Amino acid sequence: MLSYLNDPAVKAKYTARFADHRAADEVIQGTGFDNGRGCFVGCTLDDYNHSRFPVELGWPEWLAHLADAIFEGVPKTEAAQFGTDLLEAVPIGVDLEPLRHRFALTVQQRNLARLAGNDEPYAVECRAAIEGVIAYLQAEDKAESAAESAARSAWSAAWSAESAARSARSAARSAAWSAESAVSAAESAESAVSAAARSAAWSAESAVSEHQTQRDDLLAMLRELGNV
Repeated sequence: MLSYLNDPAVKAKYTARFADHRAADEVIQGTGFDNGRGCFVGCTLDDYNHSRFPVELGWPEWLAHLADAIFEGVPKTEAAQFGTDLLEAVPIGVDLEPLRHRFALTVQQRNLARLAGNDEPYAVECRAAIEGVIAYLQAEDKAESAAESAARSAWSAAWSAESAARSARSAARSAAWSAESAVSAAESAESAVSAAARSAAWSAESAVSEHQTQRDDLLAMLRELGNV
């Protein structure tokens, strides 16, 4: 699967559609798509349906979910610009799937750094969980099934909207070992913040800052792909 179906006309179509919605002040947070107004997904597709991204834009579905989460997580004044920047940053004719593990690794490494020096029991358990995820993501010699399992654990931990209310123990287990019960990244990405880090008593302000960091990381990685 190649981004924008390897067709410049496809990229032009969706960037123009989003730009039209933005010019009409129809790009908003908190709404999928209703009466011509909606979020990044809605105003890109004219429909709130993440599963259409692979078909219409050649993007992996997990990227659509990630984009949706970042769009909703950044400040309101920055959301529409993120949509514009993202559509522009995705290069034409590139396989975007390898970006998933790379982005997950960046997020998990940042989560691990946040817990450095914290020896509380919950932090020790969270660190062990995150380190397990990182080890899987870094293991290039492992079979694809093992890598996929690790990625699913990482993404399910990062993207579960309910994880903010979980205990540190529950979050740690989810981060490392929830591959069987958690929904895969392509189906359930809610945010790119791990449950382990979220459950470590993040403030709302910290969560917004993390979404901004994720935005910057994602755009930089996509632009780098375009320059290769």
